[in-house]
This record gives sequence, structure tokens and C-alpha cells, in this order.
Amino acid sequence: MSQGSPDSARLAAIVASSGDAIVSKDLNGIITSWNTAAERMFGYTAAEAVGQPITLLIPTDRHAEEDSVLEQIRAGHAVEYYETVRRHKDGSFVEVSVAVSPIRNGEGAVIGASNITRDITGSRHLEREAQRLAAIVSSSDDAIISKDLNGIVQTWNRGAERIFGYTSDEVVGKSITIIIPEERLAEETEVLTRIRQGLSVEHFETVRRRKDGSFVDISLTVSPVRTPEGKIVGASKIARDVSEQRRLRAAADEASRMKDEFLAVLSHELRTPLNTVLGYARMLRRDTEKMSPEMTERALDALERNADSLTRLVNDVLDTSRIVTGKLRLSLEPCALEQVIDQAVETVRPPADAKNVAIRVKHETGLTVMADSDRLLQVVWNLVSNAIKFTPAGGQVLIETRKRQGTVQIVVQDSGIGIAQEHLPYIFQRFWQAYTGVSREFGGLGIGLALSRHLVELHGGSIAVESAGIGQGSTFVVTLPSAGTVLARERTLRSVQK
Repeated sequence: MSQGSPDSARLAAIVASSGDAIVSKDLNGIITSWNTAAERMFGYTAAEAVGQPITLLIPTDRHAEEDSVLEQIRAGHAVEYYETVRRHKDGSFVEVSVAVSPIRNGEGAVIGASNITRDITGSRHLEREAQRLAAIVSSSDDAIISKDLNGIVQTWNRGAERIFGYTSDEVVGKSITIIIPEERLAEETEVLTRIRQGLSVEHFETVRRRKDGSFVDISLTVSPVRTPEGKIVGASKIARDVSEQRRLRAAADEASRMKDEFLAVLSHELRTPLNTVLGYARMLRRDTEKMSPEMTERALDALERNADSLTRLVNDVLDTSRIVTGKLRLSLEPCALEQVIDQAVETVRPPADAKNVAIRVKHETGLTVMADSDRLLQVVWNLVSNAIKFTPAGGQVLIETRKRQGTVQIVVQDSGIGIAQEHLPYIFQRFWQAYTGVSREFGGLGIGLALSRHLVELHGGSIAVESAGIGQGSTFVVTLPSAGTVLARERTLRSVQK
């Protein structure tokens, strides 16, 4: 084929118009030809590149690649496509795929090589983006599912496995209705109708069924899946488990309700003694000269009793606030438990006698704890007062102290109205009251037991409640480390620190 033949012209036109860079070089790597695509891909004109070594395009750390390529070309072997990096005239790097073939003369001797180089920067970017998106889908905590327009599952990520309990193998190829409760199948029909119309479904909260038959609250977002031409071929679904959020919302609503109820109860509890104080104060101011000594004494007793009640109410509220804000501090010192119990009993005996409720005390002598005596007295007073309040006339309250394996226990047992089993877990919850009607009959804010629990825990102890049920009485057990146990622990700690 002569140099000026039509075939030569046609081949030259192909090389010139190719989208790939077609470059020839001699066996020393010197560029001998350079097409238009090479100019576009690497930024050098033919005049700038021809006569230069091919290493003009090769980063320094990849020169060994070229040495290996030339070695194979001299041996008459072609180099199949391999992916590498080349350098643009402006110093930037281009991701490329390169194939190199020997150029032979009329006698078959190898005299050079032709490089065909394709820019794969775009495809590599798309590949990396696809891998990144696949990794996001795979690692997402949300269920990310795709399905066709008939609701048949196409893909199912790990988040879906975690939320619904089915593996990908168990679900792909099956209808999405496998996770939809029967009474909610109409939702899927509506979703698919919207998807076929090109519409999305956003943040739709519903319920789905797990493999084990349990139900899970989810928030759904469903979007159409389109081909590059815009045809809708399916749907992508993102399902988020919102069970915890719903639980927290319900808990917040319940806490708000309980606070509102508490404020109403607090207003009532404050108003009653305040009205009494105000009434007797006005009586003393207006009718002092007409009142008998007995009536005056009764008025003063009522004033003092109701003032004490107000003080306790306010102190309980303030203590609860201090605990919530972490500002309640204890002053711990060795404390004789018997003395604290006797002091509490002495305080509550008058109302117990007035109600005809017997108080029995059973001490194990010599028990000491590391405690803030005023706060411990507050705990015992709360428990015994509560027991008296909910014990009918003729009943009894037993207070017992005892030693148990490095701890001491205070047991307050009554023969009162008892506690239903379903209410036991909530007894120490702030603002909670089991029987609103009964509580209002006997008064109280619903914070005494919660306050007692916090005070006991600040002492390093615990408090528990037992009841066989309504009408069976209640038993509260406070467990505290003994003074000896606390002191021994502190000695050990100091020894270790030294």
C-alpha cells in the first residue's frame, strides 16, 4: 500500500478523528506522531510533543511502567489495556487506560510502538460514586429498599435486615407485602399508585411487621425510580424505625401531663393549710378577747401544725429541684440508726395515735451508718408518714432495723391499702400517684417516695417496695452500707492511692 493510497488517507483520517489519544514512539520512547485527541487529552500540541520523550506525560513515580512497556515492545509483545495515570501539560493528572502495540517495518522488524490512550476519569468518577453510594446504602441504619411497580422487592440493605428481621435472600424477589400487616395493605396500593404517577411519599408514619411477628413503628419516604430516559420503573423506599422516638414522645407527653397534675395538686395542698392559717390568724386578730384559753390554744396548735405542713411541702419541692439540678449536698458522718428511727417515730406518733394506728419499733442495737442525719431522718419520716396515711384505723406500722452482710436495713411495713402489682414499678417515679382519688383523700404531692429514693441513693444505698396487692399492706426496705463498710472502703482507697 503506497503512502498516498486511499487506504493510507482513510487510516490517517481515522487516527485524526479518534476520541482516543493515538501516539507513536520509537524504541527509545521518543514521540513520533501525536493526534488531535492527544492534544485535547494532554494539552500539548503536536509541535510541542513530537520529538520529546514519552515520559513528558508520565509522573516520575511511574517511569518504571514505561521501561517495562518498552522492554515488552522490543521483544515483539503487545501490552494489553492497563489503567494508570498520566500528567497533563498544566500539571494535573488524568486517569487513563493504555494499550501499546509494536510497529513493524516491511521486513517485520519492530521499529517503534503505538499507544492508544483513553481518558477514564469520568468513568472512574462514576464508578467511585457508585461504590460510595453502595457503601452508604449498605451501612445505613435505615432500611433502604427498592421494588418494581408491582411491589416486588429488588434490593434489601442491612438496615432492612436489622429492622425487619429478614435477610436479603429471604425477601428479594418477593412482594413487599411480606412486611405489611393485612389491615394496612391499602397503604401499599396507594403508594404504588402515587409512584406510577411520578409522585413521592414523604415521612409517612405507619406500622410494619417483623419476621418474628412483632410490629415496628416506622417513618417512610418512597420515591420513583426512573431510567435515564425518565421512564418510571420502580420505587426506592427509606424506612426509619421511629419506635424509640414515639416512646420518647409518649414519655414526654406523660411527663408533661404529670407535671400539670402535680401543679394542680400542689395548688390544692398549699391552699388547704394556707386557708387554715389565714382563718385562725383572722380569728385571733378579731376575737382575741372573746376566745377562751382552750380555744386560743387550739388555734395556735392549728397554726403551728399547718405551718409545719406548709414548710414540709415547700422543703420537699425545693429538695426535688435541688436533686434534679444536682445541687443537693450531703454532710456524712457516723450516725446511730436507732436514734434517727426514734426521732422520726416521735414526730409521727401524734397523728398515728389520733388515727388509732399502732406503731411498733424493733431495733437491732448498735447499728451505725455514714449518713446525713437530717436527710436520713427525712427518708424515714416520709416512709412512716406514708404508711400511717394509707393504713386504716386499727391497723399497725412496724419499723425494723437489722444488719445484713455489710449493710443495714430499715424496714417499714404497714397493714394498709397495699399496692397493685402493675403499679409497683412506678412507685418511686416523681409526680406519680397510683390512686388519684385515694391520694386526694389523704393528701400528698406524689414526690415523697421519689425524694426518698434519691436521698437513699445519694447515701450509696437502695430502696425497694413489696406488696401482695390491694388490701395486703406494703413493705419498704431501705438498704444502706454500714459505717464500718464505708470506713473500710475509704481506708483501702487511701492505701491504693499511696
